[in-house]
Amino acid sequence: MNTLQFIFPVLLIVLMYFLMIRPQQKKAKQHREMINQIESGQRVTTIGGIKGTVRSVDETTVVLTLNGSGTEVTLEKPAIKQVDPS
Repeated sequence: MNTLQFIFPVLLIVLMYFLMIRPQQKKAKQHREMINQIESGQRVTTIGGIKGTVRSVDETTVVLTLNGSGTEVTLEKPAIKQVDPS
């Protein structure tokens, strides 16, 4: 009986890891890889819903041109939500 009381919480923690923590870590890794592969000329969407074309990229920031009107916005790389299909 005492062993069962110990095994149940351990199994619960393992289950939580595989259902909650591991998928979130995998998603974060995919986002980091996507951010590191951003290149000039790509269309992107920010976490705020702003769509633009990447004008330049450096180690920490991305400069977007919005609506082809010449308006430029400088953002931190993690603010990029996704690269839009061209």
